[in-house]
Amino acid sequence: MIRFIHAADLHLDRPFEGLSELPAPLHARVKTSTFTALARLIDRTLAEKADFLIIAGDIFDDSHRSLKAQKRFIQAMERLQAAGIEAFLVFGNHDHLDDPWNRLDFPENVHVFPAFPTMIPYRTRDGRLVHLYGFSYAQRGVTEDMAAKYVRKDGADYQIGILHGAERTAAGDDRYAPFAIGELAEKAFDYWALGHIHKRQQLSPPLPIWYPGDIQGLSVKETGEKGALLVELDEQGSRVRFIPTADILWKRQEIVLKGPVTAENLGKAIDRAKEEVRSGQYGVFLTTDFSFSDTDQDRDELSDLIQEFTEAMNDGEEERNDFVWLNPGEMRVGTDWNREELLRSPHFIGDLFRLIETNGAMEEAAALLYSHHAGRRFLSPPTDEEKEKIKREAERLLVERLLPDVRRKN
Repeated sequence: MIRFIHAADLHLDRPFEGLSELPAPLHARVKTSTFTALARLIDRTLAEKADFLIIAGDIFDDSHRSLKAQKRFIQAMERLQAAGIEAFLVFGNHDHLDDPWNRLDFPENVHVFPAFPTMIPYRTRDGRLVHLYGFSYAQRGVTEDMAAKYVRKDGADYQIGILHGAERTAAGDDRYAPFAIGELAEKAFDYWALGHIHKRQQLSPPLPIWYPGDIQGLSVKETGEKGALLVELDEQGSRVRFIPTADILWKRQEIVLKGPVTAENLGKAIDRAKEEVRSGQYGVFLTTDFSFSDTDQDRDELSDLIQEFTEAMNDGEEERNDFVWLNPGEMRVGTDWNREELLRSPHFIGDLFRLIETNGAMEEAAALLYSHHAGRRFLSPPTDEEKEKIKREAERLLVERLLPDVRRKN
């Protein structure tokens, strides 16, 4: 048997997204969170007596170049070197090889794959021969199917592919080493160590093709536990176990209140949501969505109440190791309504709903934003999922403002 750790997407020293101003203790905690996650990754690699560590790309982040990140990473690799553990790395789209930012030299136990798919052999302490295959991004975008260029070389006890990339899409907008699951399976490798997608998942179970996700969530979109994978390979196949590394988690909860909203029932609901996610293992940034029904209170009044309670209930959290810091999310106000009926309605709001669903309406509405140089620089085009979310939110706002007494029947 061989045992190794599979990690990816460290994005060392990258700032969090989606947070407003934080108290100094939380700001300091956030700033060191990726380094804390890295230390925990190395701790577990040593504790598990792993044969080696694989990092499948985006160790660093070109959006926030940091000499500190390089030095911390080198120190981590030196810890592995002292224990006789090798590390196999590929660079991805955020730390590609042609970045003019100079890198420091790594210790001798670190093996970096070049820009063309290459096999690096490794023999474990008990004599098992492992062939590891991978490549590093030569530039930020790699549109070629690089997996097709992985050439299996027989003679090893285990064959492992390392690939920073994404599954090929029907739309054809593939900038990150696009692959098809079928072609990975055809290589007959014992394990595929993937990177790039920040969500832990196994592609097409029971095939041994895994994304470990990132080791520390970096935005409100990256909810849930984050970490790496402990992988064991033997003649019976692969066994994969998740190991947590994150110092701070992002979570989201919906708070539902029916009837008049009072300071007492709102405070109890928020406090209950906080304590449900609190853990002694990590801090939590909790996004709270609110849904109010059967109340005559208007949106502005409720919004002010939520803001006041959020500030009050965040007070003192910055001093706790297991903090739960509230961030108000979406708010829905009003009674229920039926979307399909409104789409068929001859009323003005029906015209607006139908306009929202017109092909190209969203792109036209956002054209001014994306034509601005700052918009092009800082905003990526919305995904299909994000477009649908924007549409539904626009419909909700229209209903709340224009038809406060409409009822939803579904």
